[in-house]
Amino acid sequence: MNTVPTGGAIALGVLKRQVTLIPLVGLIYFSVSGGPYGLENAISSSGPGMAMVLIVVVPIIFAIPCALMNAELGSAIPLEGGYYYWVKVALGSFWAFVEGMSSWFTSFLDTALYPVLFVDYLATWFPGVARGQHVVFSAFNGGFSLDLHWAITLAFMAPLAYLNARGAKVVGETSTVLTVVILAPFVVLTGLGMWKLLNGSAGTPLHPFVLHGQSAFSAFSAGLAVVIWNYVGFDSITTASAEIVKPKRNYPLALAICIPLIMMSYLLPTLAALASGLHHQDPTLWTDGDFALAGQLLGGPWLKACIIGGAMFAQIGLFSSLLMSGSRIPAVLAADRYLPTALARTSPRYGTPVVAIVVSCAMFAVFCALDFITLLDADIVLGLGGLLLEFAAFLVLRAKYPQMDRPYRVPGGWFGAILITVLPVSVAAAMLWSTMWAESGAFWIGAAGFALSAVLYVPAKRWIKAGGPDAVVDVGTVDLGPGVDVAMILENRRDDTGITPTVGTGV
Repeated sequence: MNTVPTGGAIALGVLKRQVTLIPLVGLIYFSVSGGPYGLENAISSSGPGMAMVLIVVVPIIFAIPCALMNAELGSAIPLEGGYYYWVKVALGSFWAFVEGMSSWFTSFLDTALYPVLFVDYLATWFPGVARGQHVVFSAFNGGFSLDLHWAITLAFMAPLAYLNARGAKVVGETSTVLTVVILAPFVVLTGLGMWKLLNGSAGTPLHPFVLHGQSAFSAFSAGLAVVIWNYVGFDSITTASAEIVKPKRNYPLALAICIPLIMMSYLLPTLAALASGLHHQDPTLWTDGDFALAGQLLGGPWLKACIIGGAMFAQIGLFSSLLMSGSRIPAVLAADRYLPTALARTSPRYGTPVVAIVVSCAMFAVFCALDFITLLDADIVLGLGGLLLEFAAFLVLRAKYPQMDRPYRVPGGWFGAILITVLPVSVAAAMLWSTMWAESGAFWIGAAGFALSAVLYVPAKRWIKAGGPDAVVDVGTVDLGPGVDVAMILENRRDDTGITPTVGTGV
């Protein structure tokens, strides 16, 4: 991103491409996964056997279709801002603004969780740093607390903000190393669990298949949200597309590597943990942190300590990668003048959106002081709302620009495009419906955040943008087809009907 003015506009997308394939794999891995931590709740919600079914089935009905959609649009429109520009080209500035703002709001609920979890894991070894200890200021019956726990979350964020300011290459290389670090103890756990299965001493790890009193359908539904949430985020890294080396090739290839990597990093350790015999008499007892207890049963206290340590490193990787991708969203909104243009300012040394990084961390610091576990369920509503907009953009672009250069195209023509849309959209709709009835407070908080994103468009356009031009985009990587002026569309030079003149000979 560059802030060199061109006729009053901010030039966007002139960044050094520095993220190669392997670091890109690390970034995607942490944008989506960060290890199998948290899947324990799928066992206690659905039963051991159904939890394994969910880990296998969810990629087919949700994760793989999302990754295929991302591969097509991410390689066809590899611009800084990623999905913001997919929606802008397909649906116009209003829906792009909603997509961008709701995504940034989601990060306040989601990304801010990882410093909190890091300190929570640290508290297992040092109880004095637990939330509520050494309180300096507290309000709302402890719902907002400035204490030692919060101070450590700030100390956690500061070096990772600096790492982000150094650039995507550094973050990507760090993510690659952390991927190896967190998976290593699970490789050991898997080996020990598989040995126990093979020598017949594991008993019946998938029994009971579902919990007592559950039907197959109710068991599947009970754990679906847990597993789905461990497969979302394939679009995150697209916001830094202008920083990826050969994005038209490397982004689809990295997705092809990450899907089986993530699936296996869930499936095998979960099976191994079940083989340990932990909670065999009562699977409803499975909860966060039990992978470490299973590791202790299989390998001893050293493996438990390694898995807990891996969880702490996972929070570092998750926060760092999501801060990188999330900070690009307020920067592109600012470049289009829907947020103060200072947010688009880049480091003269590293070329990174340092102001957006700092402001994002400041927002996370506020949420780290909140007891916002109840609010976390709301971010699934915001996240799924954005996902639905991306699939709408996918179909509209297929219809509107059939000759767009697509280095990767979802196979099967319109049948394939509709199929990969129907599956995840149906799952998303079912989850939204379920959340509305089962957790109505979380649903309406998320829905309010999405609605606020739409409401803010009018004042942002009137008083912040105030008739200013959209960002000037480097269109060299985008070809929407013969006779289509890419720059005119991306810079939003169209009339109020949303119809863009097709002038010139195209790109």
